[in-house]
Amino acid sequence: MAVQRQLTVGWQNRPGELANFCEALAESSINIIALATAEAGEYGAVRLLVDDVTRAREVFRERGVAHTSIEVLVIELGNHPGSLAQIARTLSDAKINIEYFYASTSPGAETVVGVFKVSDAYAADELLG
Repeated sequence: MAVQRQLTVGWQNRPGELANFCEALAESSINIIALATAEAGEYGAVRLLVDDVTRAREVFRERGVAHTSIEVLVIELGNHPGSLAQIARTLSDAKINIEYFYASTSPGAETVVGVFKVSDAYAADELLG
């Protein structure tokens, strides 16, 4: 478990937008670790974890890509029923709000990588550590 920096990029909801910024990162040898998109009509947002946040921010600034950076809690959960429920209940009991969450795994994998935007990432990390 660790508190990490997540980047959020605003985008227009049209063909090629995701490809453009993913290619910009790839050209700079920046690996995307986790990614989630959200849309709101013509516009949307991409939330992502990368292996080099500092360099990714430089790439975005060089290309005029609007972005923000926040701290999120990244947790490896067991890939079985009840894993997320246990984390959610533990955070809830401590009055730590989960503002949003996204996760990814491969079929048959033993673990899931979960990204949590919580009201207090450091308290959540300490609680779950």
